Amino acid sequence: MAAIVRSRFYAHAALALALFILAAFLRTFYLRFLSDLPPLSVLMQWHGLLFTAWVLLFVAQARLIAAHRVDLHMKFGIAGAVLAAVVFAVGVVTALQTGALPGLRPSGRTGAQFVIIPLTSIVLFGALVGAGIALRRRAQLHKRLMLLGMIAVLGPAIARFVSLLDQRKHVIYFQVGVTALFVAWCLIADWRKNRILHPVFVIGGLGLILSWPLRMALVASPTWQPIGEWLVSFAK
Repeated sequence: MAAIVRSRFYAHAALALALFILAAFLRTFYLRFLSDLPPLSVLMQWHGLLFTAWVLLFVAQARLIAAHRVDLHMKFGIAGAVLAAVVFAVGVVTALQTGALPGLRPSGRTGAQFVIIPLTSIVLFGALVGAGIALRRRAQLHKRLMLLGMIAVLGPAIARFVSLLDQRKHVIYFQVGVTALFVAWCLIADWRKNRILHPVFVIGGLGLILSWPLRMALVASPTWQPIGEWLVSFAK
């Protein structure tokens, strides 16, 4: 019986995403104690720690599959589902509480206007990862949905690099560009291995890319203002 040859693309992609996130938050979270930045709130600390745990588990799960340890992958999957639910819940609360803070954001928008940005990211994460968990027995769908779920929450990490480069005026181009690069990597890997472009990567990836100009349009829309104010009122 021929051995199943598993692609190492997902393990490499998971590691690349983890390193990207680690580098982005190195100064403002992981090594914050070495800077003169003010201390984070307890909620933000928990948010960062929980998300870090999720990223580490995501990398471990991808490596287990690449190493043909499906048995361990499935066992850790139960913990992963619980952790994903907690990350989603805390992420929503964090987004709303951040939006409720007074003052303008670096973009010049109010918190109620800006809340659509992080809220969309965490909702997309929840939808994609939730679908991936629900379809865990269909490996071709599961692994693609889980990877897109990670790409969906790259926004804050990209924003940290944009701030570091002092390119806030061009943040939309960075958000769309970096997201598109990771999606393109997924599509190229699919084509090289299977000579097809899987619908999950095509539709899901395109949705992630297009979500950024849509979010920016909503931020500037007067229609969104009362909706944003209503949402952040839950965190006040």
